[in-house]
Amino acid sequence: MPRTSVAGPSKAMSVLLEASSRMMRAESEQNLFAHALEVASHLLDADGCQVWRRSRGRGLWRVVATRGLTESDPGTLELHDDSLPHTILMIEDAAGDKRLAFLKSFIGREGIHSALVVPWLSDPSSLDASIDGAMIYYWRSPHQAGAEELAYAWALANSCSSALHRLELNEDSRREKQRLEFLAEASVMMASSLDYELTLKSIAQLAVSRIAEWCTVHVAEEGKLTRLVVAHADPQMKGYAEEYERRYPEKIDPQQGVGKVFATGEKEIVPFISEEMLKAAALDEDHLQLLLQLKLSSSIVVPIRSREKVLGAIRLLGTNGRYFGDSDVQLATALGQRAAVAIENAQLHHALLERDNELRQSHAAAKMGSWSWDLENDRLFWSAEFRALHGLPEDAEATAQAGYDLVHPDDRERSRREFWATLESSASVFNSEHRSLTPDGRVLWLQVRGRIRRDATGKATWIAGLIIDVTESRIAEQALRRAEKLAAAGRFAATVAHEVNNPLEALMNTIYLAKHTKGLPPEAGAHLRVADAELQRISHIVRQTLGFYRESALPQSTGLVQLAREVLDLYHSRSLSRGLTLRIAPHSHEEVFVTVIAGEMKQVLANLIANAMDATPAGGVVEVSVTRRTDGVEIAVSDTGCGISEADRRRLFEPFFTTKADIGTGLGLWVSKGIVEKHGGVLLIDEAGEQGTTFRVRL
Repeated sequence: MPRTSVAGPSKAMSVLLEASSRMMRAESEQNLFAHALEVASHLLDADGCQVWRRSRGRGLWRVVATRGLTESDPGTLELHDDSLPHTILMIEDAAGDKRLAFLKSFIGREGIHSALVVPWLSDPSSLDASIDGAMIYYWRSPHQAGAEELAYAWALANSCSSALHRLELNEDSRREKQRLEFLAEASVMMASSLDYELTLKSIAQLAVSRIAEWCTVHVAEEGKLTRLVVAHADPQMKGYAEEYERRYPEKIDPQQGVGKVFATGEKEIVPFISEEMLKAAALDEDHLQLLLQLKLSSSIVVPIRSREKVLGAIRLLGTNGRYFGDSDVQLATALGQRAAVAIENAQLHHALLERDNELRQSHAAAKMGSWSWDLENDRLFWSAEFRALHGLPEDAEATAQAGYDLVHPDDRERSRREFWATLESSASVFNSEHRSLTPDGRVLWLQVRGRIRRDATGKATWIAGLIIDVTESRIAEQALRRAEKLAAAGRFAATVAHEVNNPLEALMNTIYLAKHTKGLPPEAGAHLRVADAELQRISHIVRQTLGFYRESALPQSTGLVQLAREVLDLYHSRSLSRGLTLRIAPHSHEEVFVTVIAGEMKQVLANLIANAMDATPAGGVVEVSVTRRTDGVEIAVSDTGCGISEADRRRLFEPFFTTKADIGTGLGLWVSKGIVEKHGGVLLIDEAGEQGTTFRVRL
């Protein structure tokens, strides 16, 4: 005979009412399921009972609570079935009924004969209601539930469904609050830094504290995926994961997992990871054991997509029975979208820095700097290259007055007039050129170009542009002009030299005859020999000028002290007439020998001594010193004259530049510098002092 319910009608109603009240007050699903099983044991005389729960939005069913059965572990049985009935289903022969074929092994192990399936409908009055769960009653002997049992079971199911719906609403509210908090925190993290690698590490750590046990982030580098971040809710598991990765490095497969998501841009969801899946994925038995130890239960892989480009993928893994639902997928998708923004912003920032660096390098190479002037608000901007060009410190304040002060004093007023005249006109561009005097005394030629912005009335409101160092081109132009002058002077000098050469030879012949005149007084002979030597030097210069002379004289060891005495002797008479003292420095009496062309070096000393005498007033001193140095020798010519101004000192060695007005050609120092450099030396001038000038020839 079929067994009936444990409780009578009145008691059953009392139990149901009490159960409904308790279940509506349940604080969790597990608490609700425990109440439901307890009430079921009072209402129906079943040998065992299970509560099945369907993951929302998935066709995945799990046993979440059990009573009276051998297999009491709620996680023992996972069911995949979307075809459960929307009404109570009484099955007398459970082992032979095809509708319970998926429970065949379980039924056999438990010795089940009959079963009652009672669905929990989200809305019992609707034909389209979804099934949120079910309670399954089992009998090990044949059983046919009566109308009273079915009514009790259905009433209990409705109470459970209502209570479960209330819990789901609360859970939805809690999850939505957590979702918003999570996304808000993630957004703050991603906006806090342009180092996207550091940001994604923080996001992965946030994810494992809220929605998953595992999180890995793969980012594309040069078209290939690279795992950038791995995080686990349990810090000890991170070391286990690294060991797993070392032994079995992940291979990016475009047919599955992160590789497929990266290739297609579509998310991949595995709501339930079964042991069969792990066995299929395992490479060997050791690999399988490692996978099983991870206790993976669910997986979500979402793309990190920016516009039409996939930048990478985020993988979330649930373990120990965590199964991802629709809300988790939505949260992961939102996380991927935010990660894409963070990566793209970081990449754009990096690209901007690269372009800015390239622009700075090109500006530095081209010797140019940028500037702008907000005329309405009187705000001036100078780039780092602008400051470097002018020799200014990086923190130099950019003001209009400071800008004018950068212009050479001789060009300042003209530049000011040109600038404001352009602004007050209708022109849209400004072009000018001026000199600038740097703090270290260099003179630069700068070209200024700017574009002007005007308001509706035509008033200039803003101007910006470049300043370009054109000093080298200016020097080249000046060198070209000097070369043209030299060419003209050379042609003229060659003509003069040609005309001078004939009478010069006549003079030399005459002196030769005079030197060999019989009875010539010794004193006259000495004078003739000096005259002959100087005429020989003049002849040498004439030949060089004409271009006929090919250096036949070879450099030879020459005593510089003796050479200096000979040149001073030539100017002895002139110095006496002008009241000057010519002398060799006291410390220069020891002879110093160098290998030079004596005639050319005598020409250098003659030029320097002549210039010193011209610059020294009566009573002054011109002194020549010869000094040994560790790296060679030095001849110094000093005077006690008026000195040379700083402006003139910068141009002393230019051809045709002279400070002696009508009596100078401007070629002496230029020629002397060339001769010294020809001998591998340098010709220097000391820093300006309070009095006098010193030139130094270092060989």
